[in-house]
Amino acid sequence: MNRTLSREGFWLLLTLAFFWGVNWPAMKFSVLELPPWVFRVLCVYIGAAGLFAIAMRLRLDCRIPPGRIGQLALAGFLNVTVWHVSTAYGLQHVEAGRAALIAFTMPMWVSLFGALFLGEVFDRRRALALAFGGAGLMLLAWPAFAGLIDRPIGLALMLAAAIGWATGTVYTKRAKFPMPAVTLTAWQLLFGGIPLIAGLLWFDLPGGLWPAGGLTLQGWLGFGYAATVPMIYCHWAWFRALEILPASMASLGLLAVPVVGVASSAWLTGERFAALDYAAMAAILVALFLALGTSKPISAG
Repeated sequence: MNRTLSREGFWLLLTLAFFWGVNWPAMKFSVLELPPWVFRVLCVYIGAAGLFAIAMRLRLDCRIPPGRIGQLALAGFLNVTVWHVSTAYGLQHVEAGRAALIAFTMPMWVSLFGALFLGEVFDRRRALALAFGGAGLMLLAWPAFAGLIDRPIGLALMLAAAIGWATGTVYTKRAKFPMPAVTLTAWQLLFGGIPLIAGLLWFDLPGGLWPAGGLTLQGWLGFGYAATVPMIYCHWAWFRALEILPASMASLGLLAVPVVGVASSAWLTGERFAALDYAAMAAILVALFLALGTSKPISAG
């Protein structure tokens, strides 16, 4: 095993789990006060601007490789547009911690799509990781299962987010863009944000783009966090992890995100954190051990 890649991949997934997990209650605070399209457009373009600034600081080539504009636009639509629109509206119907659970069924879809379209080996170890991860997510979702069924719009939106992101992940891996992760992420945010601007003009502009009384301190803190750390660092870290790890392994490594999301939501928003959740966390930890503890070499391709 390439120890450098293994160590880097581990820390990328660890920090992603924490920062993306905490982002769920932050987004909940934000979308309760800001119109959903305004919130997403601001987040996406603050993230893109930050990543382009980092690329220029590092003197990276920001040009799009010849013939890749259409592919980048499609990747941006799948990874950015579908995800951000679906989660922004989904969070209006589903609690933040439970929304994270539905959205992070994404590793299961990636494992399936990766085997079908990338030729990734779906061995016994990864199958067990997927089984434990799925069981953990089901246990976490069980206390709110009846509520999710009663709110089919929220459930459908969060599933759309999961499947859209999974499709974008596999497509990005298959396309093998010859670009650094920083510029690849920045361009996807830029392209993926264009439909969001159209949505903002159509849906949010008539009712006003900013709350009449402004944001509360809680709203500002939630928006400030959601627009910076997850949009700049987490997006870069995800595409960097996707460069150095198989798509199924990288996505299974994200199973810890909903655990952090549920725990941080319970702490910050008062959402219930039942005893059953501990069994779910144990199952997800087993899934992570199986997914990331593989003894096979990790390919950088």
